[in-house]
Formats: sequence, C-alpha cells, structure tokens
Amino acid sequence: MMLSNLNFRYQYRSSNDDIHNDFYLPCLQNSKQYDRASGYFTSESFKLLAKGLEIFLEKGGNIRIVANPNLTTEDIEAIEKGHAAKDELIEKNFLNEIKIGYRTIEDDTLNVISWLIYRGQLEFKIAFTKNNAIYHEKFGIFTDEKGHSISFSGSANETFSGLSRNFEKIDVYSDKKDSHRIQNSINDFNDLWNNRTNELEVIELPDSIKRELISHRTDLKKYNLKVSPSLTNNERFIEERDYQKEAINKWVNSDFQGILEMATGTGKTITSLLSVNRYIKMNNRCLTVIIVPFTHLVEQWEKDINIILKQNILKCIESKTKWVSKAKSLVQEYNLGLIEKQVIITTYKTSKTKEFKKIFSNVVGPTLLISDECHYITQNGFNDFPFKNFKAKLGLSATPDRWWDEEGTLFLKNSIGEVVYTYSLDQAINNKKLTPYEYYPHVVTFSDEEMLRYNNITKKIIKISNKNSEEENDYLKKLYIQRSNLIYKAKNKIEQFIEDIQKEDLSNIKHTLVYCAPGDIDEIVKEIYKLNLKVSKFNHDIKNKEREVLLKMFEEGKIQILVAIKCLDEGVDIPATVNAYFLSSTSNPREFVQRRGRILRKFEGKKFAKLHDYIVLPVGLPFEDFNKIAVKELPRFTEFSNSALNYSETKINMSKLLNEYNLTHLMYKDPWEVYKEMKEMYNDDSFK
Repeated sequence: MMLSNLNFRYQYRSSNDDIHNDFYLPCLQNSKQYDRASGYFTSESFKLLAKGLEIFLEKGGNIRIVANPNLTTEDIEAIEKGHAAKDELIEKNFLNEIKIGYRTIEDDTLNVISWLIYRGQLEFKIAFTKNNAIYHEKFGIFTDEKGHSISFSGSANETFSGLSRNFEKIDVYSDKKDSHRIQNSINDFNDLWNNRTNELEVIELPDSIKRELISHRTDLKKYNLKVSPSLTNNERFIEERDYQKEAINKWVNSDFQGILEMATGTGKTITSLLSVNRYIKMNNRCLTVIIVPFTHLVEQWEKDINIILKQNILKCIESKTKWVSKAKSLVQEYNLGLIEKQVIITTYKTSKTKEFKKIFSNVVGPTLLISDECHYITQNGFNDFPFKNFKAKLGLSATPDRWWDEEGTLFLKNSIGEVVYTYSLDQAINNKKLTPYEYYPHVVTFSDEEMLRYNNITKKIIKISNKNSEEENDYLKKLYIQRSNLIYKAKNKIEQFIEDIQKEDLSNIKHTLVYCAPGDIDEIVKEIYKLNLKVSKFNHDIKNKEREVLLKMFEEGKIQILVAIKCLDEGVDIPATVNAYFLSSTSNPREFVQRRGRILRKFEGKKFAKLHDYIVLPVGLPFEDFNKIAVKELPRFTEFSNSALNYSETKINMSKLLNEYNLTHLMYKDPWEVYKEMKEMYNDDSFK
C-alpha cells in the first residue's frame, strides 16, 4: 500500500470527520516516514496511534517530531529572571510528561515507543522561541516507500485531546497541483530539524529522557512481528556530545591507549561505550573486557551496554564454575573468527584471579580493555595481568593519580596509558552536566587530649620510620592509621553536627545525606531520630533490594535523612541528595572528590546542592600543633570552596581564623600542591 492509493479530502474537520481514524491511521499504515512539527506533545497521544506505530516498527519506518516543551507561565518567568535554566526546566517537564503517560496508558503502546526509540526509528527534538514566546506552529509530512509525500497543517496538536477530543481542522495537500506546498513543508521541516529557522532554537532531547523512555521496552514477541535483528540508525540513540567526541578523538589519536580523567557524574561510562563503537567502526570486530570495582556496578554497566552497544554480555562474577568455561569458549570462538562482537564484564577481584588472567592471555585480534575507576589497578594485583594482549586500553577515573603511591601511579599509566583527556568539575558545572553547589565549612575543635595523642603517635612514627624490617613497617602503617583516625573521628564532630542541623527548619528537611565514619553510624541515627526526623542508615547492612526501596523513599521525601559510610565510594549514586554533611573525610582527594561528584549529579527539580564539611583544627593551640593539622585538612577546603557558588564568603570566613596563625596562604593550595610540598619535607622528622 502506498499513499498514492489513498483518497484524501482537502480538509478534515471534527464536525464531519474522525480525524484520527479517517486521516492519521491510514497515513501511518501506508508511510515510511512521518515528520511532525507540533505546538505541544504528550506521550498519551501515542495511545491513539498505536496500530500505526506497530507497523512502523515492523517496516523499519522513521518518525521525527519537533515539539514545544510546554513551559508554564511560571517557568518562563523563572527563566527570564534568571532563577532557572531553560534546559533544566525542559528536561523536568518532559520527564514529568513521560511519568504521566506511564500512569495513564493502560495498553502496550509505551513498549512500542520504547522499541522505536531504541532502534533509532523515533526521534524527538525540542523547539522554543528565542524570546521565550510559545512555539505554536502545527504541520506534518507523510512519505511512502516510493518517496511520494503529502503534507497537512491545521489546529491539531500531537496530544490525546488534539487528536481525539478537541474540535479541530486540518488542511491536506496531496495532489500534483499542491506539490509546491508539499515541498515547502518538507523544506520548512528540514530547516526546523537542523536548527536553521530564524527566531527559533531547536535542541536534542536530553539523554536522560531517552534512557527513561527506552527503559520500558519489554518482549517484542507479543506482536508476532518479524523484526530484523539489524538496527536502523542504531548508534544515533546516544550521539557523541562535543566533549565526548573530543575525549574519544584524543584517545584514538593516542593509539587507543590512555585514561579519561573526567569528574564524577559526567558520563564516563557512556563515553567509554561510545569509544567501543568508534573502535569497532575502525576495526570491524572487537572483544571488549570491562573491569569494574564492585559486583553491584555490573548491573549498572549492563543497562548502558544494552542501550549503546547492543552486544551479548558474559558476566564473570561470583563462582568460577559459572563463567570460566564460558569465557574460555568465547575467547576460542573469537580467535577463530566465529564471533565478531562480544562484551565480557568482571570485577577487579575476579580479574586478578589466575584463571581470568590465563584465559585472556590467549586472546588475539582487535581487543579493548576498559578499566572503570582505573586507580584500583595496583602493582601487587596486576603485575602479571595480560595488558599487552589488549590492542586498545581505556582507563576511567576522576582521580587517576594514587595518593602517596607514585610507584603505583607509574605502574597504572605504564599499563593503561597516560591521561589523554581531562574534563574538570568546573567544566561540568559550567556545561550543566553537574549541579552547582554552595559550600559550608564547619570548624570542629581538635581537643588538647586528641592533640596530645596525635603528637605521641608522631613521636613513635619518627622513632621507627627509618627502620626497614617488615614487622616494623607493618607497625608503622598501623600508627599512621591510628593518627589519621584521630582527625577522621574527632569526638566533637557529632555534637557539632547535631547543633548545626537543629538550626535548620526541621519540618522541611529532606533529601539530606550524612556521611560519617565507621562506628559512628548508629549513634548518629539515634541522635537524628530524637529530633523527630525520618532517618535511615545506608551501609553494608542494607541489602541491594532494600537499598532500592530506601532510595525510592528518599527521593519521595518519605525518608528525610540517610546516614551512610562507604556507599558513595562504591558507585552507589544518590542523585536526589540536595544537602550533604561530610562528617568524615580523609586528606586523600580520591575519596572526597569522588564523594562530592556523586552528590552533584543532576536530579529532577534540583537547582543546586549544599555541601557541609566538618574541618578539624586545633583552635587555640600553639602554631606548631595547628599547622600540623591544618596542612592536612585545608586542602579539602581549598578543593571544595574553589568551585562553590559562595566562593568569596567561604574564603573570607576561613581567613578570619587563619590570620591568627599567619596561615591564610593554605586556603589557596590544592591537595596535589600540598602533596608535593609534603613529599619534599617528608625526610624532615619534625614535620612527620
């Protein structure tokens, strides 16, 4: 069937016609391409178009929709006054529309939508005027397999009401005498799609919305469709953003070796998988091995692999009996050319086993190793890992350099490659990939007793630091940990935190995370509970299924405060967090930089975050004591304050205290600058 076989009237009007059944469905069922410019779009409108969309899915047809984001008057006022960013409000409104659709559509239409987007057959773009007026034009073009097109224009929006309930009228152009009108519509739409229309700005649909839409696809068998396994425009679902393209290009130009040093929350996973696609394009085939820090991260990666790579996945985790023989077979089949593409994902723990190393020491051909959080690669665990068997290697980390382990850093870079691309937190915030934040440092007094214990441990460290026996080195490590814990778990922190949180409007507290030291979690939960706040701990005691429930309750505000220990270090994201209290942070930037990045992940309705940091200083004690602690605590202050919205305020307040010790210069030294100075002074026993 072709459009040329249909009989069209010049006009369809609600007084005489069922516009949906008389016009839209026949056109969809006989078209290969549907282009639509609509003033408004709602996901529920697809409920009416379901049958036509199923045929599009089977035939491999394509739909392109440009729609208005449907901003409210209040939204537009907020944009004009500078209270909200336009792209954030657009993302919020579209996500809300999707959620409304999921609640109201009872049939399986959303499954069809999800598959169409997943296959690259359904694409959206968003149009808005440059003066914040409403984009309100409405026209469309249907094109069949032979390239014959018809166009229409009129009052109907791409909404449920516009297609079924409202009194509407559309004019249709289908005859040869209308060819100039049809061509004008085609030209207008192409200009619109490619952002070439004066007074309008047309943008891509955010990836977060695409991922949300495709997450609801289920089985296709219920349609009895004979769908080709090859995916049309498959890789267009997630296109390379400018910064991702730059990162991938630099990696490619470095002979497919190197580390992407990208701030936490900026899409390292997506960038790395787009890199796999690029590598496959250049080599035609690839066996990809991905190493992640923890088992629960395997599932997160699996979801993104299914979206971007659409390849078979073997998970090498848990019992060796579940994966060893399968991995051996896959490598053999790949070496023989029986498999073109395959993904194997594992953890650092498993990748260090002799079985895993042996299997991949035999692989040949185009191979790619992705090391997530590559700072976990250590010389002890990976000294005999078959890095050389992987033609391409890609490391991912916000903090690739290892703290007080220069040999480890050198080993990592010799194994994976140098840092080839850097995407800083400031860049991510400026480019609206992360949420801006305000920083509130709270000075906690290091008591006389704690300072005395700190100095006593230091004397012991000095006494044995020059001895080289293994037994004494082990004891030395324990002493360093004991000394660090005095700051890490300073006894005044909890009392100071409770005083601070009581100053807040307790009735409106929500989306608040408290990050505490091991051993303190139960006490802190108890103290918060006394304030009649809904609180829960979030640590290793909480199983994965329970975590999902807790996070959902946290997002909905049913739990106001979560108290956590190591969850953020292990890749568990809590993007709904607006207020964060860091009661424990070491001097290692890998720890506190990663934690900050996870809190700054974007979330619906989240305009900025507030980060409260508890800095331990021996206020009132002599300069020598104050300086010892300050040089370890203040680099974190520098790191956090430099990127904060209230940068000037934090510096002014801290300088009032540091002026007394003539140490204001410490406010401007970042962690690695202090690290270099400490390395130079390390042989000075008085400094230890």
